[in-house]
Amino acid sequence: MTNLMDKVLDRLVPRATAAADTSFYQYCTGCAYVEAWDAIGRWKKLCHVVGGKTGCTGCQTFEIGC
Repeated sequence: MTNLMDKVLDRLVPRATAAADTSFYQYCTGCAYVEAWDAIGRWKKLCHVVGGKTGCTGCQTFEIGC
């Protein structure tokens, strides 16, 4: 009976995976000067890992300093 219930539970509830969802920043360029802000820094993009797949935004964030 326990074996049957385990099989039913496996069908109804998906098994957990070890992949964790997370976000991180990745640098797009080396040090660069941006005249609009009169600053030296690096462009970076935001990346997400969801369900084992990675996707990134465009290089939209500027971090001052190198």
